[in-house]
Amino acid sequence: MPIRGINDDLRAVAGLLDFIAANPGEARRVLGAEPWQRVTTAHAASWFGRVTRIPHHRGFNDANYIDDHALAQITAALPLIGLPRTEQMTITRGDGTTLTANGLDDPQAMRMILLQILTGRRASEIRTCDFDCLSAAPCTTAAGDGQTLTRFRYAQSKIDVAPDSILIDREVTEVIAEQRRWLQAQYPDGSRRYLFARRLGNRRGDKPYPSGTYNWVLRTLSELVQITDAKGRGVRLSHTHRFRHTRLTRLAELGLPIHVLQRYAGHATPTMTMHYIAARDEHAEQAFLATAKLRSDGTRIHLSSDDHDSLHLFRRADRFLPNGWCTLPPLQSCDKGNACLTCSVFVTDHTHRDVLQRQQRETAILIDRATMEFEQRHGHPMPDDNVWLIRRRAEHFALTRLLAALHDAPASAAHGTTPQCHQASAGPVPLTLDLTAHRRSIP
Repeated sequence: MPIRGINDDLRAVAGLLDFIAANPGEARRVLGAEPWQRVTTAHAASWFGRVTRIPHHRGFNDANYIDDHALAQITAALPLIGLPRTEQMTITRGDGTTLTANGLDDPQAMRMILLQILTGRRASEIRTCDFDCLSAAPCTTAAGDGQTLTRFRYAQSKIDVAPDSILIDREVTEVIAEQRRWLQAQYPDGSRRYLFARRLGNRRGDKPYPSGTYNWVLRTLSELVQITDAKGRGVRLSHTHRFRHTRLTRLAELGLPIHVLQRYAGHATPTMTMHYIAARDEHAEQAFLATAKLRSDGTRIHLSSDDHDSLHLFRRADRFLPNGWCTLPPLQSCDKGNACLTCSVFVTDHTHRDVLQRQQRETAILIDRATMEFEQRHGHPMPDDNVWLIRRRAEHFALTRLLAALHDAPASAAHGTTPQCHQASAGPVPLTLDLTAHRRSIP
């Protein structure tokens, strides 16, 4: 019998005993004296105590996910919060109309929203974090291409056993540094306790930014901008927890392992982390279409939905090569012979990295041996316009370019490899934040 049916029976018996205990006269007239006159509320409580709690498992959906259409409107309107009240800014609403509005003169709230978008922290974790919230990342954490990582300690106050710090990039560090400079200018003799401080009634600067003020700023901006998502539904900025859902969903779609995602979210169990991930319908298609396939010149191919159907339904990629794939349609004939590396329909990915590296080494050895034998036989170097040498050098150049492109593109975790988290990973849709727009005067 299902647990829910057993619980219904237990509640029915408990309700009967509770009624008898509360109405002894009526129970005696209907049921008789024995044994109902000895029933008390303790009997009803004992039956209620046997009810089994059924955990509520929320289905994964995208109700709390902020899509890129809405996020672009939010980031475009953020400078309005930091503008002084004497200055104006023209913003575009969700319905496409434009509006010129006065600034809200609250740069702290603007930076708080930025940090929530970029880090996925709770509003209270940003609002009450310490002034000295940054520290150097461990030496074992390497970053390439001139990037620097910093450890950000937020105000974890919800889960005692959960971590309270994450690694952040230079963009987030610049937002925090800008807030520090603003706070030092506003309170030169302050206590430097909180990163975001109350502006009124806070002479020493030791009181945190009030939650009521933050909510008011968010409501005001929502009413002005009237943000909508791609489906035309309204998005209220007062529900800042949606930024957390969005950030964790994007990281999950990038292929982060669940234990890394749990650590970033500050959760004690992976089950809680999974509840934050939105099951977007289009992500299943993106998981196939976003896999990196490179041409022979090292550039990526961009597959559309029609290309995806052609690849799988019409067997377009029916030629599997040791170092990649041939995407020549089966109804066409190949006139390249073995010159796949210089062919425009040849594609490959990181799963063939070892084969490509071996082929690069063997090609270089072949070129050196052939040119040396030619010089020994003829007494002069092989000319640069030699057909064989031109083709071998083109293949070696193509291999070098392919391997360089594969090195710059981190391997996808969907192929069973560990993602290189120290490298910069592009999200499903790039997001550009202008951190200086609010400081520029708008005529």
